[in-house]
Amino acid sequence: MPVLAQVVRELNELTGSDEAEVNQLADVILKDANLTSQVLRIANSVQYNPSNFPINTVSRAIVLIGFTGVRATCISLMVIDSLLGKEPRERLLAGMARGFHAAAQAKNLVRRAGRQVQEEVFIAALLYHLGEMCFWACGAQFADQLDSEVPAGQMPDDEATEAVLGTSFRAITRGLARVWKLGDTLEQALYPPKSVSAKIMAVRLGDQISQQALYGWHSAEMTATLQKVANYAGIDLEQARKMVMAVAGEAAAVAVSYGASRVCHLIPTVELSDPPAARTRIEADPQLQLNILRELSNALAEGLDVNTVFQMVLEGMHRGIGLERVMVGFFQRQRIKARYVLGEGTESWRQKFDFPIDKQVENIFTDVIDTGEAQWINRRPDRQSRHLYSTDMLRLIGCRPALLSVVRIANRDVALFYADRGDGGGQLDKDQFASFRHFTLQTGISLGMLTQKDA
Repeated sequence: MPVLAQVVRELNELTGSDEAEVNQLADVILKDANLTSQVLRIANSVQYNPSNFPINTVSRAIVLIGFTGVRATCISLMVIDSLLGKEPRERLLAGMARGFHAAAQAKNLVRRAGRQVQEEVFIAALLYHLGEMCFWACGAQFADQLDSEVPAGQMPDDEATEAVLGTSFRAITRGLARVWKLGDTLEQALYPPKSVSAKIMAVRLGDQISQQALYGWHSAEMTATLQKVANYAGIDLEQARKMVMAVAGEAAAVAVSYGASRVCHLIPTVELSDPPAARTRIEADPQLQLNILRELSNALAEGLDVNTVFQMVLEGMHRGIGLERVMVGFFQRQRIKARYVLGEGTESWRQKFDFPIDKQVENIFTDVIDTGEAQWINRRPDRQSRHLYSTDMLRLIGCRPALLSVVRIANRDVALFYADRGDGGGQLDKDQFASFRHFTLQTGISLGMLTQKDA
């Protein structure tokens, strides 16, 4: 990345000089046609130009954004452009998405500070994982090695990184920050001093939000981080939750303005009204369970079709067992795809619940398929089990206590049930697991009977 380093040095020399003039900085930017267009696009964004009065020259953009702001903007633009390339790795895209999300969140936390502080915090949060992003873009065979050793959807830890590189991503980021003079804010965020300033705290909180959001906005991980945000901002927990959820929606727009539209789909977004702060929990109803099972048996005698069997079972799990979110998926070409879903917040599952289950993949679905037994996942992933959850899985269903079971007919897997209590339903218990297993067994028996009738 020698060209990038050279331009960064020129920018640092100019923006660090009291004698630098606007036209000198403009001259450096105008040497790169792509950088010129990108700076003008950002200068015309709502972030800097809410009046929407067109900015057509780089000189005017510098006056509007400021020397420090232009430096931060240019460095960010060049880093992004250099890293993305033609065919970026999925790990690079995921890291960049977290960077934009973190930057938007961190900048919002210091929104009452001056513009210079906001820009320092923004670039520090955006480039907090610069070492890792550079590695995935330029690491060649070393990147291939680490990519093969770390399961998809899981971030490499320091131990795995040092085994391949002999150092950590954090140390690489600090080295780049020093060489490129990316500022004390980034360096101190990476290695905090004993007394942490408000802007350093904002950078670190922004990074934590971007990572915990993958577990769900109402997950235990996110709630713990939101309590820190609430303490930092002097607001209550639910106000903090609404604030960061709103900023997440803006982060994708920021990524687009920086020419990184390819990462937008990886930034968690949510409607503020979904889910609400408080929900009415669905309570288990043993009598309703019995009634639905009895109805299922009677309907089979009347020639019930397969689709109705699944729909009845889902309703029994949802209303009878008290499981807020339930899904039955069918196996198609080494993937599990949702067929029927029930419960609040599952509408998107019909299109997006689509995960691999081939022999090269290990996740919560392949685990239950391999054992053939109903499973109760009763804890959130630790270091040993985190690889069972890909980024897409965390984004769609989150990571929470759940029940899973495969339906088999004549030694052939035909469907998979997944159920959990959602964001507000609480913990699972032994009775719910027993009832869930009973319903899935009854499903297999019912489908087996239908198969024999059709034979």
